[in-house]
Amino acid sequence: MKRILTILLFLTTNLVLAQSADSLFVEANKLYQQEKYVESLSIYEKIEEGNMASDDLYFNMANAYYKTNKIAPAVYYYEKALLLNPNHADAAYNITFARRMGIDNIEALPKSIGQKFRDAIILRLSYNGWAYLAVVCSFLFALLFLLYHFSYRSDRKRVYFITSILSAIFIIITIFFAYSNYDYTKNYKTAIVFAEQSDVKSAPSNSGEIDFELHEGTKVQLLESLDNWKKIKIADGKIGWIAADDIRELH
Repeated sequence: MKRILTILLFLTTNLVLAQSADSLFVEANKLYQQEKYVESLSIYEKIEEGNMASDDLYFNMANAYYKTNKIAPAVYYYEKALLLNPNHADAAYNITFARRMGIDNIEALPKSIGQKFRDAIILRLSYNGWAYLAVVCSFLFALLFLLYHFSYRSDRKRVYFITSILSAIFIIITIFFAYSNYDYTKNYKTAIVFAEQSDVKSAPSNSGEIDFELHEGTKVQLLESLDNWKKIKIADGKIGWIAADDIRELH
């Protein structure tokens, strides 16, 4: 009985919090429509602090930051929206405008065929999305196999056999894509430069030689950490050390 009451209390609390977040979200959206961007952001941040974040919340936060000409937070939250939902078309579209506000003009290295396939297919969904597809394919395989087993007509048995084999193949593919996506997102760490200007050095120390400069809104890949320094790589392949306080990691 005590366990049941605990579960009911947990579900009730979550329901109240969700309703509260929804009402706050509506309120913040109204303020945004009235062009009260700073006020809307304060409410969006309350929702985020309450662990009720979503891709639409991050998208709206990014829009509000963009309207207030804050490049780094705008890019950061568009990226956060795309991490939760890689198919968020509006976030993918708007982030291009936010990036144009930045100073750094970095020409990315050409991608290999494998990298293009990864970006176009494997990263098209989140690893949870691929996992859900694998579950759906598993149920479909089980259903088709049962139909094959209990069917008496040879033509139907042939159809069910072929489609069950295809569904089994799709299970293997989706599981592989889910694992590849998870492994990539776990190991490929990125961050956004928040400092207005940051020196990237050849060594993780203040006395290190300055190799190049980066400015707010630029996305970097994180390679390793040492004390208060982060080793980064930018799109054109350059590598260096940047102060950890100058960037914010995407996760």
